[in-house]
Amino acid sequence: METFSTPSDSLDCLDLQEGSDENVDISNLCLVGKILAPKTLNKNAVLNIIQGAWKSRANLVISSWSHNIFLFQFTDHEDRRRVLMEAPWSVMGYLLVLQPLAPGKSVEEMDFKWSPFWIQVHGLPVAKLTRQNGEIIGRRIGNHIGVETLHDGLLLERSFLRLMVEVDVSKPLPRGFILQHHGSQDKEVWVSYKYEKLSDFCYDCGRLGHDNSSCKFVSREEGKHSGYGPELRTSKAPRLDTPV
Repeated sequence: METFSTPSDSLDCLDLQEGSDENVDISNLCLVGKILAPKTLNKNAVLNIIQGAWKSRANLVISSWSHNIFLFQFTDHEDRRRVLMEAPWSVMGYLLVLQPLAPGKSVEEMDFKWSPFWIQVHGLPVAKLTRQNGEIIGRRIGNHIGVETLHDGLLLERSFLRLMVEVDVSKPLPRGFILQHHGSQDKEVWVSYKYEKLSDFCYDCGRLGHDNSSCKFVSREEGKHSGYGPELRTSKAPRLDTPV
């Protein structure tokens, strides 16, 4: 039987038109989100959970695109802004990673590896509770966004620093660091991170998106000594400008 092949230099090239929707750019009213779950979640259940959690003032249209990826079309800018400000969100215990809609990208090109978190930094000596140190720590964790503070100088409203940081959720969550304490005894101090609104994660490898029963990154024996556990999770701290 005679076969035919198409040379690569004879492949068709097309110049396609952009969808205009009457020449109105709606990307600033949309978000794309991926739920980091090891299985495909029930679409209707996801829609009901998100609608109930977000409580949008205006109409919100949710479209299921592919494996746990959804498009959210808002009709109110304030609804969209509030959803982003209150991130991260969880669905059925799994992290929902949100990003703005980029019309020039395909679904396959979208990168859902960065998610913002409020992170509390515990164990710092009082003299280290400053905005500058918070910025240094934030840059070590990921993409530093800001330190919650009402002023400069020592931040003594709390016993810990509170940072907003974009974290690479494709890697193990940073747990903290050893602070070399220069004093009479030159002792080392463990400074720990605690994540607000932290979704379920694997205590064996420290990654989001699965639990230790299905971990493929480390062995069960290695996981016993990972140092990860529920202490990485903490409740949301009240805003500094909110009366307690």
